[in-house]
Parts: sequence; structure tokens; C-alpha cells
Amino acid sequence: MVMSTGHISVAQASNKFCPRSGKAIVEDSLATFKGDTVGFCNPSCRDSFASDISNNPSNTDYFDAVIKENEL
Repeated sequence: MVMSTGHISVAQASNKFCPRSGKAIVEDSLATFKGDTVGFCNPSCRDSFASDISNNPSNTDYFDAVIKENEL
């Protein structure tokens, strides 16, 4: 499940770059994915991802890889 975060900073996100644009993530575009904070470059990217996660396999694969890498 993906949810918007309210009080989490960019520094707490698992990723530093948006999986869609490659741009740096920003404070108002964070979400929770599988219990981890993930970020996007703008609210539109975040909302598009969250609205239909099943149609965004490249994004979910990216986040799964980043989260796993951060666990090492």
C-alpha cells in the first residue's frame, strides 16, 4: 500500500532520485511503500504511482531494489 507521508524528511527516504524522472526527490513528494519512505520529484509523480501501483512495475522494482540495497 502506498500512502502520502506527513512528517518525514527527504533524508529519511530510501531513494534520493525519482524513479520516473531521475531528478532529486523533494519534501512534498514522499510516500510509504512496503513500510519504507520513498520519494518522487513532484507530487504528480507520487500521486500517479500511488493511484495505480499495479501498473507501475518499473517503479516497484526500483523501490524493491533500493530498499534491499539499503538493508545490506
